[in-house]
Amino acid sequence: MKKRLLMLSLLLVGQQAIALDSQDQQNYVKHYSEQMLPLVLKKLSSDRPEMTAKALRSEAENYVKKMANCQLEGLGLFPENYREKAILPVAQGQDIMATTQALNSLMKKDIEEGRLSKDKAAAWIQGAQQTVQICVNS
Repeated sequence: MKKRLLMLSLLLVGQQAIALDSQDQQNYVKHYSEQMLPLVLKKLSSDRPEMTAKALRSEAENYVKKMANCQLEGLGLFPENYREKAILPVAQGQDIMATTQALNSLMKKDIEEGRLSKDKAAAWIQGAQQTVQICVNS
């Protein structure tokens, strides 16, 4: 009986961890989209002046949401410690550029201290960039 209760409690804890991860992803998409929308709207309106404001906004919102989900997919290739440094701050509403700079600094520090090879870091970055590009173009 105790064994079953222990298993049940572990299962519930595991489900909560999954739910938090899912919430972090949802928050990441939300905050990423909020931060990127003005930039995409500006670019789209200059590229497509014939579109109405409503159509521009709709297209921009769809695009930034897709970009955010593609970013998550690309960041999924990184080991957990780097992935968390890239996703959690943005999920909490922090600036995307500052978060990216912090991640780059961490990776550079790890390379300098011998915890990460340049080749491995380059492979992760290249793989993530390719994944994002394929995702965005699909």
